[in-house]
Amino acid sequence: MDIHLGKNMKTMKSGERVDLLVSKWGNSLAVRLPAKSARQLGVGEGDTLVGEMAADGRLVLSAEARAVGKSEIRRLREFLARQKVTAPVVAGMRRGTRY
Repeated sequence: MDIHLGKNMKTMKSGERVDLLVSKWGNSLAVRLPAKSARQLGVGEGDTLVGEMAADGRLVLSAEARAVGKSEIRRLREFLARQKVTAPVVAGMRRGTRY
């Protein structure tokens, strides 16, 4: 079976291949993702990869979209709180334009 990592990798060259070893894990089979590939995908332990079987028998893996956590929301709110409030630009543009 040919395993090809999906197009969601931003830093990986197009068509670059990664060999993944299939191992026994309990009654199932598992593949180990090399650390470099995991970093390039932006995935870590506990994250989910979505696999799609292509018509030609390839398995295409891509990172599942992650939910935004509480720490990211807190950082975003802190960032927005530091932003300066400016005068509305559109209202000024409309006053200077003839309709």
